[in-house]
Amino acid sequence: MEKHACKPAYDNIPFRHDEEAFRRWCEGTTGYPIVDAGMRQLNATGFMHNRVRMIAASFLVKHLLIDWRWGEAYFGRKLLDYELASNNGSWQWIAGSGCDAAPYFRVFSPDAQAKKFDKSAEYIRRWVPELGTDQYPKPMIDHEFARDRVIRTYREALRRVQVG
Repeated sequence: MEKHACKPAYDNIPFRHDEEAFRRWCEGTTGYPIVDAGMRQLNATGFMHNRVRMIAASFLVKHLLIDWRWGEAYFGRKLLDYELASNNGSWQWIAGSGCDAAPYFRVFSPDAQAKKFDKSAEYIRRWVPELGTDQYPKPMIDHEFARDRVIRTYREALRRVQVG
């Protein structure tokens, strides 16, 4: 299960192979402050809070429609507390492909998550000091567009597997 989805049908999701979008996610320059804060913390310290791990992972898979294995491998290289089964299982949970996964249509809103879990933006401001300036990038993708795209993509791919 390390390289394949626990639910085999999910190996048929046509993920995007967008190196530039992946690079921006890795660097923490997506334009979504909570995602960027988490990725910058990971890169600087080798740690990221579990809630932020879920938000950042969801953003990569659901907003950018990039294969969960890319994120899983990146976290594997960066996390000081890396453990294969936990990391792989968590990524598959987010992607919807795990044994006890969140449904594929659950797409976290990074803005709503930030408001709920970092109300005062203290965490975000620590890792994204240029927030609110011209130096901070605009969001690289619209949340509603990304949500609709990933739901449609998953639904169509899973339907083809069932019919095929």
